[in-house]
Amino acid sequence: MPPKDFHQKFDKSTQTKLHIFNEYFKESFPVFLYTPYWEEILIFDFFAGKGYDETGEKSTSLNILEQVKPYCNDLISKNKKLHIFLNDKDCKAELEQNVMEYLVNCKKDCKNECVIERGLHITANDFATYFDEIYEKLKRKPKAAKLIFLDPFNFILDQVKFAKLISLKATDFICFLPSSYLYRFREYKGFNAFINTKELPFDNTPAAHSHRVIADYFASLIPESKEYYIGCFSIKKGSNYYGLIFGSNHTLGAEKFQRVCWDLDNLTGEADYDIDREISYNKTTGFLFEELKISKKVQDFKHVLVEKIYCQDVETDIDAYKFALRNRCLVKHASEVLRDLSETKKIDRIKTITADIHRHQPINIKLL
Repeated sequence: MPPKDFHQKFDKSTQTKLHIFNEYFKESFPVFLYTPYWEEILIFDFFAGKGYDETGEKSTSLNILEQVKPYCNDLISKNKKLHIFLNDKDCKAELEQNVMEYLVNCKKDCKNECVIERGLHITANDFATYFDEIYEKLKRKPKAAKLIFLDPFNFILDQVKFAKLISLKATDFICFLPSSYLYRFREYKGFNAFINTKELPFDNTPAAHSHRVIADYFASLIPESKEYYIGCFSIKKGSNYYGLIFGSNHTLGAEKFQRVCWDLDNLTGEADYDIDREISYNKTTGFLFEELKISKKVQDFKHVLVEKIYCQDVETDIDAYKFALRNRCLVKHASEVLRDLSETKKIDRIKTITADIHRHQPINIKLL
């Protein structure tokens, strides 16, 4: 892949990626801040870039600072430790200058010690060794909430790094992948150093689904005994497909990521293009066909969930909600199934929820 030109204006695909990063961070940071259990909040941007494009639009690194800023007083009052690690091997000088200029302006109207500056670490480390160094430190921090952003120029997520990421407690990660390059050059031995491409069913897969296949591959690496959630979002740029892989060991993280994705794509929650070729909505005339108000993905999910309920593979409402998240659907999609079965007297009456399932005690599903 050619190196990214940091002086160019962010294109639409980059803006989509940044939007997902930013919206997820905006929802997640307050949760970590206001949860008493967490003593520290650790944020990592391993490929931070310069911080801006040529028009002054912020990248992830500067947006992290921008979104933390409103919570500075609460960080102080709650005595919550914050550490932000911004790393870029090639652009440290420009990144540091832009961050310092941002903080000078930020501190003009602030009378407190700058909690952002106090916990800021700007480095120029090589990712391969730096990641392993950070991983060893994070293993020893069970009471630290962790957000990890990986936005490289190339493919860096192999089985070993993935296994390390999912082993960390209280850690959410988002990684950007050049999916169609792996799809097109899967015989190239360089890619096989990261993924055994023979395990990817690309031969019978359209290029538009390449990122979905890669996400499914990583999901297949999770041990059956481990509760973990993998999300993905495909991004099209010209004839190429890129994408984000998300990981969390908590339902709340999975809920938040899925909401961001479904806000962008109300058919599948998976792409900034019509990934399943379901042209079901026209802004002027409305839905072309009444039955296409529900996408095929959601219809298929609901059909499978009903079967699992009848077979009692799904025994509680929480099982149903978690099944939705593992299939990159929303909690409300499972709720709709439970409500419909209840109203048609297929199951005993059940009160459904659509969010924050971690706060909810499981209710057994009783077949009638």
